[in-house]
Amino acid sequence: MRTLFNVDGPVMRAMTDIMNLVILNLLTLLCCIPIVTAGAALSAMHYILLQIIEQEEGGIARTYFTQFRGNLRDSTLPWLAVLICGILLYVDFRVFGADADKRYLVIPAYIAAAVLAMIFVWLFPLLAKFSNSFLASMKNAFLLAVGNLPRTLGMVAITAAVPFVLTQVTALLPLALLFGISLPAYLSAFLYKGVILQMVKRAQGNQDQADRAQEGEAQKEEVQEEEMQKAEVREEEVREKAEVREEEMQKAEVREEKM
Repeated sequence: MRTLFNVDGPVMRAMTDIMNLVILNLLTLLCCIPIVTAGAALSAMHYILLQIIEQEEGGIARTYFTQFRGNLRDSTLPWLAVLICGILLYVDFRVFGADADKRYLVIPAYIAAAVLAMIFVWLFPLLAKFSNSFLASMKNAFLLAVGNLPRTLGMVAITAAVPFVLTQVTALLPLALLFGISLPAYLSAFLYKGVILQMVKRAQGNQDQADRAQEGEAQKEEVQEEEMQKAEVREEEVREKAEVREEEMQKAEVREEKM
């Protein structure tokens, strides 16, 4: 029992995680208010969630705002693309879904919405750990969604179900304010964590290999430079010896003339 309520015990750890999720949810809501910054807010949230799951220490607010500022450039354009596509799909549903004779036109919109949701659940965890171009980010999110389909379906279900439940019951609305964004993302993080962290390790390995290759090239250049310097020294020595021999020959000629 004493171990259960220890500082590092499961109860205290769970309470700490709950408080961190509340703080994270409020920070994300605050940073999503301008709408255009929501992509950076979501990316920063997923970065913190991975820290929480991996039990890494660090101030949540300070780290969150650091990641938020760092992700503004890479996350804004992908977020706006997802937002615009979502708005267009909603308009499609409203326009054609209301007309019974044109409801068949909504079928492509449902397919597009499913693909968009699959990309969405991978996009911001990916942006939390990797800096890529807009097209590379969207492509990688799509490939991860398709390549890890069971995980993707679970993440989409969690992302949709948790906010739906919290907003449909009046008594749970306060919980929606405290956990509506961070809780489904936290649960989804257990599904994507292995994939993302494996990619991080692979990228670090590639970077280490590239650094070693660069160090090897630098060492080769240093060796070549040393060899060139040695060659220049040898050439200088040869020139000096030639000059000495020439002086000796001139002195010999002078002596012969005197004789």
